[in-house]
Amino acid sequence: MSNNLSSYINALKRKGVQVKKKYKPVALKTKPVASSVSEDFRIEQKIIGDPLADMPPLTPNPPPFVPTGRFTDKRRKQFLANHDKGFLTAAKLDVLTDLMVKQNKAFAWEDSECGSLHTDFFPPVVIPTIPHIPWTKHNRLIPPGLEAEVCQIIRSKIKAGIYEPSN
Repeated sequence: MSNNLSSYINALKRKGVQVKKKYKPVALKTKPVASSVSEDFRIEQKIIGDPLADMPPLTPNPPPFVPTGRFTDKRRKQFLANHDKGFLTAAKLDVLTDLMVKQNKAFAWEDSECGSLHTDFFPPVVIPTIPHIPWTKHNRLIPPGLEAEVCQIIRSKIKAGIYEPSN
């Protein structure tokens, strides 16, 4: 066994594989802290009633496509171009398209159309932290050529409600 290991290491050295240093020094190792989580931080699912009760049934022979709400003709063509790879038959794609027409508010095509889970069913998650001193503080630099684009993406995510303030 040790002969095989040494021959493997020698083969790696011949190929130029070298290890310069450890991944992380022991002093910077993250150490878990034993603590209990209070009841305030428990995630509870409180689904009352049947949320699928008013969902329209699937129609095996759907009517011709009519653009409805968010699901426009352009988005339908984009959807079919991305999913018409031979996995689903044309009839099944028609049924799926009909479902998307009936449930058009459930699909987000842009960040501004995104929503969130119903807070009565799933309350917002609060992540507990313990007081600590961060072991490293790095500024994440944005390349100057991408700064305007990155800032525009962040602003759009804030506007859409995807990003929210954090302390």
